[in-house]
Amino acid sequence: MAASVTVSVRRETTPERAGDAVAWIDEGLALARGFDGCLGGGVLRDGEHENVLQVVYRFRDEGALERWEHSPERREWLGRGDPLVSSIRVQRRTGIEGWFDGPGLAQEVDERTGARRVIGVRSAPRRWKQACAIGIGMYPMNLLVAWAASLLPWWEGVPLPVRAAVTVAVLAPVMTFLMMPLVTRLLRPWLRRDARAIRSERSLREALDARAGALP
Repeated sequence: MAASVTVSVRRETTPERAGDAVAWIDEGLALARGFDGCLGGGVLRDGEHENVLQVVYRFRDEGALERWEHSPERREWLGRGDPLVSSIRVQRRTGIEGWFDGPGLAQEVDERTGARRVIGVRSAPRRWKQACAIGIGMYPMNLLVAWAASLLPWWEGVPLPVRAAVTVAVLAPVMTFLMMPLVTRLLRPWLRRDARAIRSERSLREALDARAGALP
């Protein structure tokens, strides 16, 4: 089963071109959503620096993401945005950090208009919280595997490298597909309790509302 890929792109523009840059990024997200495998995306502004734009989008797998990244539509779109952007920083999340993505792309419905919008939020928690969550999930599974192995009379005679390899072979898929999704779902309110993410999400909502109010 291929893992989804979440891409976070931090772009800096000038304060006077921030509105044009947001419109350009919205155009790019609309193009991306037209590609097979795109799971959605959103743009938010830094709460303290309005010229810093954080774009988050997700694709079903690496192959789908590569088709988008190498498409002529994306190249043409990037070319139009060159005058608007002064610096770019890209981050991809798969593997262990993917356990903690949660609903990083949230959909909202405007109560007044009924319009739907996708909001990107910083969903990966702090590293120490990730370590705690991994430990909570790994301890009972490691204990269970060690207990089950102790019931085998021949287990102690198996060479240590082989025992370690068997343990990892059992724990890795169980942790990836069962234990960590369960742990992160149970701990999600605590994992996502981050004032920076709350401020960013609030800033995005305010920016979207302001743009909606400016439309004729």
